[in-house]
Amino acid sequence: MKMKCETEGSMGEVAVVKRKEKACGGGVYQGELRRNIRGELYRNIQGELWKMRHTLIPVMHVLIPLLGVGVFLAYYSFAAWSDEGKVSGYIEALSVVLPLVISVICSMSVEMEERGHFQTFLGVAVHRRVPLFAKWMALSGMGLAAILLAVLGFVGGYRLMAGTAVLSAGKYLALSAVLWIGGMDLYLFHLFLNLAFSRNLSLCMGTAELVICALFLTGLGEGRWQIFPCAWGGRWSSYLLQCWIGNREWSVEYVSANLTPGILVTVVLWCAVFLWFPLYEGRQCRD
Repeated sequence: MKMKCETEGSMGEVAVVKRKEKACGGGVYQGELRRNIRGELYRNIQGELWKMRHTLIPVMHVLIPLLGVGVFLAYYSFAAWSDEGKVSGYIEALSVVLPLVISVICSMSVEMEERGHFQTFLGVAVHRRVPLFAKWMALSGMGLAAILLAVLGFVGGYRLMAGTAVLSAGKYLALSAVLWIGGMDLYLFHLFLNLAFSRNLSLCMGTAELVICALFLTGLGEGRWQIFPCAWGGRWSSYLLQCWIGNREWSVEYVSANLTPGILVTVVLWCAVFLWFPLYEGRQCRD
């Protein structure tokens, strides 16, 4: 009964919007439509954060970064590496683990929707794409917070342990941004895999992406990593570190040549997922 009432309420809102479209001019209607979408997006993001409060998802975004910081600081306390090598090794390890962690987080988030029979996606939204976009933004925002905790937590701990931070705070924030931007496509991709197929497929793909990311940090990735979102964070952060603490010079030609394929992949992924989602009618849950 509740589901029926929510659906009828959504249909009523659509009818009201259509009546206003006829009564108002095109510009006025478009402005009101944008306000309605923004309001619905804000409510959906609030709802996502509220739902995740009672799950392990927020806890994992805190514990996993702190665990990684603790493990690497403990190892670096006796490892005979240079300061630059320790920072570079930690950032690379962070980029390699990120795809698998994202697949686990997205699987848990969609599993939460399964228990509610996907009502948020199928029954109560006026604009079909808004709930997916809201979930993507909520998870990406929590991912950004976790990456900042992992990077800045490591910097603070390493400074206390070794007496040096190696890089400036602004450069560490830039590295965090690179890792996060590289992971945004992975959040959307794994949400799609979980919604369209299954949790098992998403976890298998996350494991495969972990291996691909590790391999593509070597020479095996040359000429290939640009079309694999899982490798973007590691390769771009490695390039920045080579420019800052290595002997490599910044090259506009290198950046533009390697950034263009990534932008094209991103546009194709976003368009494909958000064009597909209005046709989504749920799936059988047999994991």
